[in-house]
Amino acid sequence: MGFPHIDAIRIPTITDIIDILILAYIIYKLLLLIKGTRAMQMITGIALLFLASILSGVFHLNTLKTVIDSTINFLPIAVIVLFQYEIRKILARLGTYSFFKHQENIEESSIEQILKAANILSKEKKGGLIVIERGQGLGQYIETGILLDALISYDLIANIFEPKTALHDGAIIISNGRIAAASCLLPLSSNPHLPPHFGTRHRAGIGITEETDAIAIIISEETGKISFAKNGTIMHYKDNSLEGMINHLKGLLEINKKKKKSNMLVTLRSFFKHE
Repeated sequence: MGFPHIDAIRIPTITDIIDILILAYIIYKLLLLIKGTRAMQMITGIALLFLASILSGVFHLNTLKTVIDSTINFLPIAVIVLFQYEIRKILARLGTYSFFKHQENIEESSIEQILKAANILSKEKKGGLIVIERGQGLGQYIETGILLDALISYDLIANIFEPKTALHDGAIIISNGRIAAASCLLPLSSNPHLPPHFGTRHRAGIGITEETDAIAIIISEETGKISFAKNGTIMHYKDNSLEGMINHLKGLLEINKKKKKSNMLVTLRSFFKHE
């Protein structure tokens, strides 16, 4: 006995599988990007609206379905207006991947100097905010501060954040392996789920990592705690040992991954040279 509709089922090809995986990855990244923001709540509301439209059709609630469907027709415009911040953030992030733009590298000795300064500020309970540029340029934020273009040294960073000095307000931005500027103004995070005790410094540190792919190091003036921010997420670091913090920051900057890629390229080049 044959199955008349079995021929209608098409076996997925490799192209179909790749297509589905790419789409799933894009959706996953978009969900990560808006996680914890008001956009997530809005997406839930839109999903419920579509569900209500389907159910009203099933139960023949014609008037309700007409109203819901009319509302859905205006959704494309509403999405652009409501999600303009998230759309701008997604477009800004497109240029941060290595195949579009070179990822900024920083020497391990510079990392040690930065964290040594953070440790000093932490022990003395002096506030500080240090931003490390990666793939996405921070030129627009550097321009808001006092240009320095100085070598990275722990004593200079510690002196900059000395209270009542000219440059202690705002952030230091590290770019091209140097202290590009101090007293820089950063965008504040609008995340409604942040703890109410977070002040301007913490919100600015989180905000710059929401807008760009930079890493922010935040030293609390009240508690002396050192925190790291990446992709809009803040991580409080409990182990204040210098070596532990260096390894943690190297992990955030993905330095070990870059080294592996670099070593692989060197190996391939040497192989083709010998051929």
